[in-house]
Amino acid sequence: MEAALGILTPFLTAILILLIIYTSKVLRDKSKNRLIEKAIEHGREISPDLFKINERQKLPKDPLTSALVTIGAGIAIFIALFLFFDNQLKFAAFGLIPLFVGLGQLTAYLINTKNGKKVG
Repeated sequence: MEAALGILTPFLTAILILLIIYTSKVLRDKSKNRLIEKAIEHGREISPDLFKINERQKLPKDPLTSALVTIGAGIAIFIALFLFFDNQLKFAAFGLIPLFVGLGQLTAYLINTKNGKKVG
């Protein structure tokens, strides 16, 4: 029983996190819709800000920041797995995946910047 629970726990945790995120988004949207509905019922003017997309979602992504964060995550995963599994590189090598993805993103950023293309 413990083995099955140990295998299922990460998957159940991931599903639970996704459900919490989805539920909070639905509740936030319902609350916003109720606010708009009440304003219409009472004849109030509705602010155009209510219809705007969240500022956090609107911001353009910076490819350099994304590349550096991915590289940092790869290094952190590599070191954590290396230390956790008693200095065995076969497990720590999984940290190289995000590291090389980040290096690829950084290379693409540098090439695009060198060629004068608009980045971001």
